[in-house]
Amino acid sequence: SNTVAGFGGTVVFMAYLVGVIVVTALAGRREPMTLMKLGLALSIVGLALLGFAGSVATVFIGLFLANAGAAGIWITAPGLATAEVPAERRGLVIGFLTASIGLGTSMLALGTVLARSTTDNDDLWRPIYLFEGAVAAAILGAVWLLVRSPATAASGVGISLTSLRRLSHWRRITAAYVIFGAIAAGYLSFLAEALETDAGLSRGAVANLYLGMGLVSVVAAPFVGWLSDRFGRSVAKIGVMGGLAVGAASIALGPTWLVALAVLALGGLWSSYPSLTATYVRDHLDARQFGSAYGTMTIFYGAMAMVAPTGVGVLADRFGGFTVAYLAVAALAVAGVVILASVPSDART
Repeated sequence: SNTVAGFGGTVVFMAYLVGVIVVTALAGRREPMTLMKLGLALSIVGLALLGFAGSVATVFIGLFLANAGAAGIWITAPGLATAEVPAERRGLVIGFLTASIGLGTSMLALGTVLARSTTDNDDLWRPIYLFEGAVAAAILGAVWLLVRSPATAASGVGISLTSLRRLSHWRRITAAYVIFGAIAAGYLSFLAEALETDAGLSRGAVANLYLGMGLVSVVAAPFVGWLSDRFGRSVAKIGVMGGLAVGAASIALGPTWLVALAVLALGGLWSSYPSLTATYVRDHLDARQFGSAYGTMTIFYGAMAMVAPTGVGVLADRFGGFTVAYLAVAALAVAGVVILASVPSDART
């Protein structure tokens, strides 16, 4: 059932939440670069387990480790990438950082399609995870050998609301990010099934849309980041959250052509919001303080993201489709717009 499938999504986000908690607890005591390397190493182990998995238990362990390691990468990357970047260009730089995720997603989707068509096996998946692990290992090696990050002052602060209170309007910014966590997790966990069962798209069409989503995010994240540098973080976040509301409602109610356009647009919007939030936090804090504050904020985000897939699955089973579930996602986005609209806008918020 969709409820059971939603629980599977919950497990994935639970792993990410555990990783966020560990990384945030260590943020004030360990260098951000060290935590990033540990995250990469943990992800490699998880991907290797998935590549050689012979049981469901091994699959779940592999997914857990890979997603927990991802937290060590994302919680530290924005602070490290913007260490020498002026405030008026941080949105663009973190946007490019996020774009790399979209590029990787697109290449993985394309590679999956090619591998399955070449082998005439639509169920092929283990070699794909092994390839991901090999790429991650190469990246870890390159980071270890080539990247040198300046030392940062220890803060001794890990998981703490004190770090969040250093941010202007921290309650509303955090609340909007938590809402986005529910939107992203609920929207993505069932997107493929919703497109196939409700919109009537073929599996091939859905795969192409996923590829398109990744490609759109490569362009959208830096562009939205640049807009936030020029017009303010709040203006950009309101625009993205409003677009998420329109997109989710279009998937629920629109004709097939509008659904396809909405999916492509949501690819760019979904990738942009985390980078905007990360940029806002980085505007106010140094690299190590960033890890503590952004990590603490992401714990709340992760808790909501962990619950959302099950909630969407329950709604889909209750109403026999995803229309009501995606309208609920749209309603959450509207609530996010209302919260963000109450935050004063200036060049750095």
